[in-house]
Amino acid sequence: MVIFLVSLAAIVAFATLVGYGTGRAGSSDVVDRDAQRLQAELVAMLGRDAHHR
Repeated sequence: MVIFLVSLAAIVAFATLVGYGTGRAGSSDVVDRDAQRLQAELVAMLGRDAHHR
């Protein structure tokens, strides 16, 4: 059970690190508007959640 929880935490941490830099598409400087919109929506949802606590 402990190994499962540690593995799950590692996967979530890796996904968070990868998801943090999703403002750009590929290796060029082309801005991915869909990724920016999704990031803004997630930040707004997190802000609403923190407001209700």
